[in-house]
Amino acid sequence: MRVLACRGELTPTPRPCAFVMTGRVRTLVGRLPSSLRGVSSIVAGSAIGQGLVILAYPLLTRLYDPAEFGLLTVFTAVVGLVGVVSTAALEYAVPIPVEDSQAASVAWAGLGWVALTGLLTAALGPLLAGPLSDLLGVPRLADVWWLVALSVVVLGTYLLLSEWMTRSREYGALGRRNALQGIGQAGSQIAFGVAGAGALGLLSGFGIGRLAAMGGLFSRRGLLRQPWPGRRAIIAALRRFRRFPLVAMPSRLINSAGLDTPLLVVSALYGDVRAGLLGLTVRVVSGPAALIGEAVTKVFVGDSSSELRDRKSTMGASVRSNVGRMLMLGVVPALVLLLFAPNLFGWVFGPEWTEAGEYARLLAPAYLAQFAIAPVSPALMLLERQGRLLGWSVWRLVLAAGGPAVCGLAGAPILTAVLVLSAAQVTSYVLMYFLCVRAADASDASGASL
Repeated sequence: MRVLACRGELTPTPRPCAFVMTGRVRTLVGRLPSSLRGVSSIVAGSAIGQGLVILAYPLLTRLYDPAEFGLLTVFTAVVGLVGVVSTAALEYAVPIPVEDSQAASVAWAGLGWVALTGLLTAALGPLLAGPLSDLLGVPRLADVWWLVALSVVVLGTYLLLSEWMTRSREYGALGRRNALQGIGQAGSQIAFGVAGAGALGLLSGFGIGRLAAMGGLFSRRGLLRQPWPGRRAIIAALRRFRRFPLVAMPSRLINSAGLDTPLLVVSALYGDVRAGLLGLTVRVVSGPAALIGEAVTKVFVGDSSSELRDRKSTMGASVRSNVGRMLMLGVVPALVLLLFAPNLFGWVFGPEWTEAGEYARLLAPAYLAQFAIAPVSPALMLLERQGRLLGWSVWRLVLAAGGPAVCGLAGAPILTAVLVLSAAQVTSYVLMYFLCVRAADASDASGASL
């Protein structure tokens, strides 16, 4: 029996489905809690998109060499760092307003920031691209700086539209978004590789995937279907949520740097080949984790923001239960990496990628901690505890980037640097868990006393 979930649960007027659930299957799905239905909707699309991306890697590692993957690693890190600044962190404010009109004002203000950041990135290219590329050990980055600026605009727009769909609980649209992203990214990278486009084809897939994903966001309740808020409303929204660009944006940048800067440090101190090996490790291991983790994050933000608007007091329990479930789900894959990662990587991706499996083995505890705790980290943003998040982000950046940097400058082997990175990430995410629990419990106590 072929089953396709209907969207009637998510929109006021149900739309016809290509296939209709009948009998016992329909009854069972209808009885699922709303949060589980949201997770399943997102996971269904993510399974297609991320599944295609992951399945493409054994082919991509035979179409592109480790040095080209090293350029991709540096490229995506630079785009990611600039991209998170491009929104001024206003995407985090989108789920908060009670009225959709005010939320639309926030989102349009964020899109304005994205456009300005893209133009500034392109304008600074002639001055910064060459020196930065040499510093990071990838001179070819300067030749594709135009693609960096374009990808920043695509990424910033993608982030803002995603949060709008999270606010309106359009989990089905988010699932389609995830599927289209994977199809666009994997398909373009394979096509360019077969055509002999070289590293440019590998880099282009990053933006193409996210550009294709925007097709899944033009739903009936999407941002582009909302009335234009007007200049005064946008300015008023910026004043109301000014702490996001003033405090949350630096926090978001530092938080992103905690993930991306270690890759840049490895590229600068150990070379682009090692950066390519580590970059593949990050993508292969984090891809399946993101399949579930992103879905849980979106539903956690959607449900928690709705409960906060209704002044309910259950966020503390939600944080604990989500982390507990994710730990139980992630422990088995982490053990597989610890025991078999080098042999698996060499067999799946080719002998020259066996060293990447050694990195995966050392990073397994860090990925387990990230998988379990990262999905509830938006609790600090929802509760407007931007200062605590900023402090945590600085702490993680110092540990995650400083440790490998000291190892590289001291001449330590790359495996030592990766081990230090893993320990830094585990320590950081454990601290994040306690910060979220404390903030959520305080919010629950305050809400219960009203």
